[in-house]
Amino acid sequence: MINDLLPEPLLRLEHTVCNLCGADGTELLRMARVLHYGRAMEFGIVRCLSCQLVYINPRPAAECLGEFYPKTYQEDILKFLEDGRRSRIFRLGMRMIRKRRVPPSMKGGHLLDIGCSNGMYLAAARDEGWNVRGIEMDQAAAEVARIHFGLTVDCGDAKPILSQYPVSSFDVVTLWHVLEHFPDPSGILLEIFRVLKPGGRLMLEVPNFASPLATLFGDYWFPLEPPRHLYQFTPSSLKAMIHKSGFRDVKIQGVPSPEGIIWSVQSIGKPKEEAGIHTEPLRANMFKMAAAFPASWLMALVNRSDHMYASAAKTAG
Repeated sequence: MINDLLPEPLLRLEHTVCNLCGADGTELLRMARVLHYGRAMEFGIVRCLSCQLVYINPRPAAECLGEFYPKTYQEDILKFLEDGRRSRIFRLGMRMIRKRRVPPSMKGGHLLDIGCSNGMYLAAARDEGWNVRGIEMDQAAAEVARIHFGLTVDCGDAKPILSQYPVSSFDVVTLWHVLEHFPDPSGILLEIFRVLKPGGRLMLEVPNFASPLATLFGDYWFPLEPPRHLYQFTPSSLKAMIHKSGFRDVKIQGVPSPEGIIWSVQSIGKPKEEAGIHTEPLRANMFKMAAAFPASWLMALVNRSDHMYASAAKTAG
C-alpha cells in the first residue's frame, strides 16, 4: 500500500467520485509508477464508466498535493524559458503560442489569469491595454509577478479566492495548463462563470488524453504527470465539463506540441523523478523539435495532439 511507504502527512489518500457526472463506477486504465523523494509509488488512473472522464483515484488529499511540487518547480520552468530563448525555433514557437492566447479585442477590459506563475503573460496582456489580475498558488512565483512586473496577484487556493470576487468582474478568464491540477475543476469553472461578465470569454489549455501518443508512451507520456495532473481530459470530456458549467459556444482545437513528443521519447526507460520539467536542456533539442513539429501539427488538425485549446462564452442574458 502507498500509505505504508510514506510518513504522515506526506500522503493521505482520498477516494473521489467523477467530477463531471458524479458517478462512482470506473475502470482502471493503468497504474502509473513514479518516484517521489526516492520512493516508488503507483497511482491508479481510472475512467468514469458513465461519462468517460479520466482521473487519478484514489488521489492525494488536498493538503498533501503541495508535497508533489518540488521547490524548484517554478525555477525549472523559468530555466526552460531562458534556455529556449537562445533558439530561433523556440522564439517562433513562442510567437505562435502568444498569437493563440491573445483574447478577443476589448480595449480596457479586465482579464484574470488563474495560475499566472511569474506574471509574464499578464504583463504582456497589460501592455496590450488590458486591466489584469492574477491568481497563483506558489508564493515565490507570485512575488516575482508582484515585484518584477508590478502586477496584482492573489496568492493561494484559486477556488476560495474566486469566491471573494464580485459577480461579473472580468471580461476574460484564462487558465494555461492549470485546470488539470485542480481537485475540483467543475467547481472552478462554475466560479469562473460567475465572475465573468455577460459576453465574457473563458480561454484555456490542457493536455489531450485522446492523443495516440498517450497510448503509445504509456507511463512515459510526458503530460501524464501523476499525481500533479489529477485529471486527463479528452476533447469530448472537456467540452462536456465546460458546457455543464453554463458556457456556450465551446470550441476545442488541437495545439501542436512537438516538445511533448521529444520529452516523452527521452523519458523512456528512465526513473520518473518528481520535478520532470524536462530531461535535458531545451537548446540541445531544437533540431529534434523541428523534426517532430510536422507530425504534431497534423495531429493537432484532428484534435489528437498532446495539448488542446478551448474557448467558451458566457452568453449575455
